[in-house]
Amino acid sequence: MKRASTEEKKQERRSAIIERARAYIATRSFEEIRLGDLARELDLVKGTLYLYFPTKQDLFVSILTEDMDAWWDALVKRRSSRFPGKDLTRNLSEHQLMIRLLASLHMTIEPGLTPEGLRRVKTWFRDFALRASQDLEERYPGLDGRGLKLLMGIYALVVGISQIAFPPRNVQTLLESDATLEVFRVELEAFLAQSINALYAGMRRP
Repeated sequence: MKRASTEEKKQERRSAIIERARAYIATRSFEEIRLGDLARELDLVKGTLYLYFPTKQDLFVSILTEDMDAWWDALVKRRSSRFPGKDLTRNLSEHQLMIRLLASLHMTIEPGLTPEGLRRVKTWFRDFALRASQDLEERYPGLDGRGLKLLMGIYALVVGISQIAFPPRNVQTLLESDATLEVFRVELEAFLAQSINALYAGMRRP
């Protein structure tokens, strides 16, 4: 594959790599993914892939931020319901890769980022949080300056609940084979929606 020669072509190449990498990443644990293997899967020279993503964590972050932008943009275009739980979890099962990446961000992904990549993702999340918290205040009554606090609470819920809802393979196998462990089986959308609504109800002003 020829090297992209213009900035526009570089952006097109970068987007193409991200798009083709989604399916590859979605079917593997993050620990077993290697950029060299991904380059072969995408029919790229490994050095070409490194030009765009110095580490696999940089690639993970790029996928995560693109997916979060698309997910949030779709959310704010829809008419809001009375409580945010239903809105924020609607079709969330279609975004399992985004949830997995988000749940692994702090402990697995950020430690492996380049310094430039780490600063870039923290800046992106800051800007996203400020924009999203304002959207929450406009959509749901009674927040009055508490949008950011609600958003951070929702974020903590997503990270925590997703780790229970999507356990490692060996844990999933055990839970499926032992009915006495059913208490640990969590349906993400329903449980998360209830938790978000409870958080909002306790935070909103009358």
